Amino acid sequence: MTAYASPLAESGGESVSRAVLKEMGIPEPVLQYEIRTPAGEFVARTDMAWPQDRTVGEFDGALKYRRGASTRDVDPGRIVYEEKRREDAIRGLGWEMVRWGWADLDDPEALAAHIRHALARGRMRAKYEQAALGRAS
Repeated sequence: MTAYASPLAESGGESVSRAVLKEMGIPEPVLQYEIRTPAGEFVARTDMAWPQDRTVGEFDGALKYRRGASTRDVDPGRIVYEEKRREDAIRGLGWEMVRWGWADLDDPEALAAHIRHALARGRMRAKYEQAALGRAS
């Protein structure tokens, strides 16, 4: 497992995820990928991304949703609300998003299929957007 550790991974769940994804033949993601607007404004940093497929992956451990889990003492409902807003902003820029947690790692084949579907949706969306931009020129 230590072969999959990276100083960029922010949790053990991210490292375990990368190990499972590699075992299942999923392409290596870019870790801690920053999503920006076309003007270059920062929107979000994601656990992992496959930029060529316009897809981001997020490992959701339950810890970040608990009060006091971060340096801020924020209500868990507020954390969930902010996370939904963040996801909307990412999707609004044309990115596909796929999420999983610890329980999903127990069924690597199902998780890999879930991520492959997201990658395919992201590729289709990117091709559609490129075609639309070509027609607009």
